[in-house]
Amino acid sequence: MHPTRARPVFVTTRRAFGRVFALSALAAAGLGGCAPRAEGASAVDMSAVKSDLETVAAARILFAHQSVGRNVMEGVRLLSTQFNVPIRIEQIALDKPVPAGQGIFHAYIGENGNGAAKIDAFKRLVLESKAPYDAAALKFCYADLASDAQERERVLDRYSAAVSVLQTQRPEVRLVHATSPLRTVPSGWRSTLNRWLGRDSEEKIEAADNAVRNDYNVALLKRYAGQPTFDIATAESTRPDGSRARFSIGEALYFELAPEYTTDGGHLNADGQRAAAAAFLHSMASALKQGKPRDAS
Repeated sequence: MHPTRARPVFVTTRRAFGRVFALSALAAAGLGGCAPRAEGASAVDMSAVKSDLETVAAARILFAHQSVGRNVMEGVRLLSTQFNVPIRIEQIALDKPVPAGQGIFHAYIGENGNGAAKIDAFKRLVLESKAPYDAAALKFCYADLASDAQERERVLDRYSAAVSVLQTQRPEVRLVHATSPLRTVPSGWRSTLNRWLGRDSEEKIEAADNAVRNDYNVALLKRYAGQPTFDIATAESTRPDGSRARFSIGEALYFELAPEYTTDGGHLNADGQRAAAAAFLHSMASALKQGKPRDAS
């Protein structure tokens, strides 16, 4: 029903070699993501969830996403029930009028692997809404920042250009930035056996892709430092005990989706949904509490 790009079990030789080459280049260059938060720190304060739910429930929110975003919305529903704070969550279509009123209005936009199309769709949703949103966020899919994604090197610049347009034409909307979700890099005895047998291409591909996402996240957080950001990558990689799930390429360390939060390596189980949803709610509540954007009249 919703356009998502299934992750293939087998990849073409050309794509596999391309991704492994990217992995080797990253290791040689010593490029690695920096930790947005210190080891041992929680991704979000769960004690703030009820207050965040109450703040977000009283506002009008736009959330553009794909399948991991659906997991986030499922997590918001779980937290809403857990903390007994009703919140309206309604899916909207790109070609139909958006209902009036408060709530989280979320839309499946674009095609996974094509970040530029998602940016264009998000910009239209914000600009063409007759009832302005209080806050809005676009979350890319991990597939948009894989080493074989279309024009992945230009995604951040394209996004920043759209942000500039929206801040000029819709200054009343608080824009909440979002890091890229991560995937789990295969590990454990199966991974060790595959390395011994020379069949570790899947691990290398996942590692190379996650390195791309980590580097994007570092660049995004640096560019929009001090601005409201839905840091789903930190939420996904921070275990309940505060430790971080990570892997290495050479001497460089990168973060990955904690295995405890997923059953397929990319999408979120109930625990992962709650963790990501808590981070989403906190970022939105923080943006709303800041008042109108500085550029707003």
